[in-house]
Amino acid sequence: MPQTTSLPDDITWLGLDNVPRKFSVNQVWDSIRPRSICVNWFRIVWYSQCVSKHAFLLWILMGERLKTQDKLKSWEIHNVPLFCPLCKLRHDSHDHLFSECIYANKVWKKAVAFTCLPMVSNWKVVCNYLMPTAGRNTVNMVVAKLVFGAVVYAIWQERNNRLFKKFHHSKVKLFEDVFSTVRLKLMSIKFKNSAKVERMKTTWQL
Repeated sequence: MPQTTSLPDDITWLGLDNVPRKFSVNQVWDSIRPRSICVNWFRIVWYSQCVSKHAFLLWILMGERLKTQDKLKSWEIHNVPLFCPLCKLRHDSHDHLFSECIYANKVWKKAVAFTCLPMVSNWKVVCNYLMPTAGRNTVNMVVAKLVFGAVVYAIWQERNNRLFKKFHHSKVKLFEDVFSTVRLKLMSIKFKNSAKVERMKTTWQL
């Protein structure tokens, strides 16, 4: 091909705003990815310090799409005598597992005692508490979101282990797992020195 310029060839990408930019996979994905209305809870789930597997489960929880036993009704399965594997009192559901279950309540309350979260076990109340300030990168908010994600993940895993693998942990052991998970994550995060950070380090044995 004849050259009309002495400048080297370059690959560019024409974005949604019709402005050419340097080609990158990031630019392409940003142009072709599906878009929807921004939800008000996204900063509770997705933030730079989040644990990926916890964030993914929280994302499903926020849409109430976990495969809990109450979903069997919509699949027209009515005669299966299933009960919550944690308390064995009623069918598990999003609100039961993360609000009403006696076993889960004990884990919730022990965990939130180490945070600025209210002393409740209702996941919707916790979300409403976090949403107004979830975008702040303060040590208290980071710890609260990490604990929220870790508790939800631990309860869901315990439920599945009891239901499908037939083994279980005590409430104390499950809380210890939550504490250890959050503590290890906090060890990998760099915070600016402050009185709140020092208190957090003492609380979480860092």
